[in-house]
Amino acid sequence: MKNGPWKTSTLAAMLTVLTGFGLIAQPNFAAESHRIAEGSSVMFFYQITVPGERGFEVRDFGRFVQGQHQLLPALERQVGGMKTGDEKKVELSPEEGFGLYDVQKEKIVPRRDLPAEIKEGDVLQDRAGHQATVIRLSTTSAVVDYNPPLAGKTVIVKIKILRVDDPS
Repeated sequence: MKNGPWKTSTLAAMLTVLTGFGLIAQPNFAAESHRIAEGSSVMFFYQITVPGERGFEVRDFGRFVQGQHQLLPALERQVGGMKTGDEKKVELSPEEGFGLYDVQKEKIVPRRDLPAEIKEGDVLQDRAGHQATVIRLSTTSAVVDYNPPLAGKTVIVKIKILRVDDPS
């Protein structure tokens, strides 16, 4: 099969997009890539797991500006000085990660205020826009939990730096 001009232009466009996201390395004639410093714009890939909890894993891409507190503070400290291609595995305690579990954030609500098909484990949004997890149901009421899903848990964060843009 012969490559037509549309295939060549499509491939070129895909390579441009992937290079722009830092997923394909650009030729770098500088001695060393930029290290993460205050004000650096950083694109990264991360994976979050919880030790001992099979089946729980979050994988995603993200972007942050170092020093603008867009990451958990303990994680932001850990990535300082890293450069494109660097990887790190960080264990965060509940205090460093998503906070301690707070029993005061469990609320009892009338069952009639919830959708009829609701079940334990479902995540819903209240009228104020806050997310809560249904942790117990009875015929007349439900207990909903406003803690973050990872509150009270140690988490492992694997992070790979995909691109670092110099703050200057």
